[in-house]
Amino acid sequence: MTRQPLRVLHVETGHEWRLTRNQVTLLLQGLAGVPYVEQTVATLARSRLATGAKELGIPVISLPSSSGTDPRALRMLARHARRHWHIVHAHDTHALRLTAYLMALEGSQSRIVATRRTVSSPRSGWKWRRAHRVLAVSDSARDSLVESGVERSRIAVVPEGVDAEGLEPQEPGRLRQAAGARTSAFFVASLAALGTDRDHATLIQAASLVVKRHPSVRFAIFGEGPERARLENLIDALGLEGWVCLPGYVRDARTSLCDLDVFVMPSLREELSTGCLEAMWTGLPVVMTATGDGRLRGAGIEPVASRDPAGMAAAIGRLVEDPDSRRRAGRRARRYALAHRAERMVHATLEAYETVARRGGRRS
Repeated sequence: MTRQPLRVLHVETGHEWRLTRNQVTLLLQGLAGVPYVEQTVATLARSRLATGAKELGIPVISLPSSSGTDPRALRMLARHARRHWHIVHAHDTHALRLTAYLMALEGSQSRIVATRRTVSSPRSGWKWRRAHRVLAVSDSARDSLVESGVERSRIAVVPEGVDAEGLEPQEPGRLRQAAGARTSAFFVASLAALGTDRDHATLIQAASLVVKRHPSVRFAIFGEGPERARLENLIDALGLEGWVCLPGYVRDARTSLCDLDVFVMPSLREELSTGCLEAMWTGLPVVMTATGDGRLRGAGIEPVASRDPAGMAAAIGRLVEDPDSRRRAGRRARRYALAHRAERMVHATLEAYETVARRGGRRS
């Protein structure tokens, strides 16, 4: 029996290509293999997501360089909104705001699905309450939405998925060479944009504590962003030259994660990002900002409190000092990542689409 088409419009307005944004591409790739799903992507003109969508043969609506409630973006989408979409998937907060306004103005019958990637409570819950289904990437993200007034029954927990392609086989040497870290050095690193939503300052302060006890440990923060100058000044102020470096963006860094001994995700909130999952896929223990519960330690993660250099230093120090514990954590991390392949994320998202589309009426 032939399935009725399921028409999906993805709206993504992020200005920077972050590892979490890679999830949208993974979803597009996965859904491209579902014969009855018809996808269109609305995203920033000339963005990497737009390029990737076109390479998959997916139509692209090019949005202006600003986002949120930009009138130009609203007008651009309004011209396409008259086509009946079964699902409009907002992949970030700005996209959800844009979509909510548009659906209200047009009186559209399309069903809104929104993804919530962060665990902090939304500053404004009305947008999320407009969505017919919210896909939270973790239990913590779901709980923060419930606290903001979103009905629990409208939230599905869909963890981010890891893309194994390009992760194996690993090519050792690229990251150590970029950081000037010898093969014999214990190597701790983070891969994340140097933005204000990260807490690299806490990692640098933690590094200053770690190297006092373990002077052979080397730290690197790979990435670029507006916080570079401030972080460079902090490294200088703490006298960490030779122990901590900012090598910048390294192309295809994910193919050399085996260079690391410990992966750190310093954030202002809990975020089991794509970067963490990719590190875990290669068997690396992860230190990340999170609530300290057994669920995370069972996944090979050392959870630390936000803005706690001493706590982060202690977590890293335990992994430096105890090779057996480090190996066990790495094995747990690998098992967790294997259970969170991109295919599972795609399947769960498609299931959510089908659920809300059925509730919205018969597809045609």
